[in-house]
Amino acid sequence: MSASTSTSQLDATLQALQGGLSQAAPAAGGNIDSWVSTLNGAGSPALSAIADELKNLKTAIGGGDASKMSQSLSTLGEHTTKAAASATDDAKDKLQQLGQTLSDAAKSLKS
Repeated sequence: MSASTSTSQLDATLQALQGGLSQAAPAAGGNIDSWVSTLNGAGSPALSAIADELKNLKTAIGGGDASKMSQSLSTLGEHTTKAAASATDDAKDKLQQLGQTLSDAAKSLKS
């Protein structure tokens, strides 16, 4: 995965989530599939774990299960924030922002 591809993918994901979960939902499936492909192609066990959790999120979205979506988003937020620590400088801040956004989204589903 090239740095420019991953940062543009990060930008697109952050932009999609800025409008809230209900606005992000229509494009979620394609966005999730794209991330799963990117993360599995990176050859990192930690990133593969994120890809697996994204598959869980997609299943939860498809089933309309808010509790499972919340749990999955929370897990993704934690893993994404951890991944930011070892990311390249151009992706670090965006990954931290994405991790926080995912965690906030998880909390919004619980309330």
